[in-house]
Amino acid sequence: MKEIKFYFDFDNYKVIFDDGNICDIDSDRDSFVYKGVEFTLESDVEKDLCYKFNERYVNIEE
Repeated sequence: MKEIKFYFDFDNYKVIFDDGNICDIDSDRDSFVYKGVEFTLESDVEKDLCYKFNERYVNIEE
């Protein structure tokens, strides 16, 4: 299973993935859109990403 690392850049309202995707954080909705799917920051983002895309996602510190 492929592993994709990501981190939250809250200073710039971005979520940055090592697969080249950079997603804007919508501060009004506390969410971001990755590969056409919206994820809320209040959920378990790692678990939700893994479930949706069947790949391993790991949140790393900036």
